[in-house]
Amino acid sequence: MLIKSSDYCFACGKKNPIGFQLSIWETGNGVKTEFIVKKEFEGYKDIVHGGIVATLLDEMIAWACRKKGYQAVTAELTVRYKKPMVINQKYFAFGEIKKIHHRLIIGESKIVDESDNLIAFAQAKMYITDK
Repeated sequence: MLIKSSDYCFACGKKNPIGFQLSIWETGNGVKTEFIVKKEFEGYKDIVHGGIVATLLDEMIAWACRKKGYQAVTAELTVRYKKPMVINQKYFAFGEIKKIHHRLIIGESKIVDESDNLIAFAQAKMYITDK
């Protein structure tokens, strides 16, 4: 099944007025982005909602798959939250593929702050829909 990109993707769609409109760059072995989360995505006071953190981690693994030429969807996502992500501060996210086995990709991602402190990391199983 071919999955088409959408200009309205919540994470990276440039036409989505309420989304992150992330720009994704390739790195040596994966992808990266930088972002600031606005108050609209707050959970507790001045803290980014955990579901938003998970979305950003998931997106980076999906883009790592695309970098390698795979169209894949998330089958399983495990997130570990290490520190609160604070509203209106700059963060960096990274994603990479760790293993490919038949139609399953194992990927990892992380979010760090400007001082390189780990905020959260994830591991995902991605199901390859097409190549």
